[in-house]
Order: sequence, then C-alpha cells, then structure tokens
Amino acid sequence: MKFDFPLAAQPTRAALRLGMRDRAEQFQIWLLEGQLTRVLEVVEHVPAALADLLPIVANPEANMNVRFGASAVLERHAGSPALQALVPALGMLTGHGDVRVRADACHLLGLSGTTNAIKYIEARLDDPDAEVREIAAESLEELKTTQEQTS
Repeated sequence: MKFDFPLAAQPTRAALRLGMRDRAEQFQIWLLEGQLTRVLEVVEHVPAALADLLPIVANPEANMNVRFGASAVLERHAGSPALQALVPALGMLTGHGDVRVRADACHLLGLSGTTNAIKYIEARLDDPDAEVREIAAESLEELKTTQEQTS
C-alpha cells in the first residue's frame, strides 16, 4: 500500500512550527536573535499581538536586548488603539516589585495618548525610586502635551 501525500512547502512547514509556539515566546526568540523587523511585521499585521510583548516588559530578568526590542516595538505604536488597549495591564505593571518594570510601564503609559493612563502614572509620582518618579513625571507631561495637541 502506497501513500502519496504532497509535501508541504518550506514556508508552510515554518508557519506550522510557529503556530505551535507561543507568540510571546517567539517574539522573545526573534528579539534575542536581533530580528526586530520580524516582530514589527507580525504586529503590523496583527495589532493585538502587541499584548504578546507584555511578558517581556514584565520580566526584569529578560535579556536587555530583548527588553529594548520589546520597548521599541511598543514605542512605534504610540497613541495607537492597540497600545491604548494595554493601558490596564501596563497600569498593573506600575506596581511591580522591580524598578525597571515600573519605570518601563510608566514610560509606555505616557506614550498611550489616553487619559485613562493618568491614574496609574500619578500613583508613581511618589514611588520610592527616584528614576520611576522622574519617568512618571515625564510621562504625565507627555500625556498632557498629546491631549493638548488633539484638543
């Protein structure tokens, strides 16, 4: 008995492998390998995939290049509905135990362009860490400037 099945093309096989991997994990691998453009392409096609970068932002132990890459992708979507949808999750990260995570969350909230982020940022104006307080103040200023420009 002979089974004659067509073989999937290389791109199809690669897509199937990616489908079996968590997108957040894939983003981390690509950013670790310096493949920022691949992450940008995915997020461009699927804006909701921006949320898959939050585990990287929330992980203070993540590789520094991976953290920078995740921030770069999120920053490119400043003011977008996809970033604005992440405001509650980023707001939770402003209370994280690690200074870097709190600072990054405040920064990204400032880029959201929505007044919904203000309450989370204001709560960090009295943070125990001076850097977090400074970034929170800058982020509030960024939001005010954005709101003035859109009014």
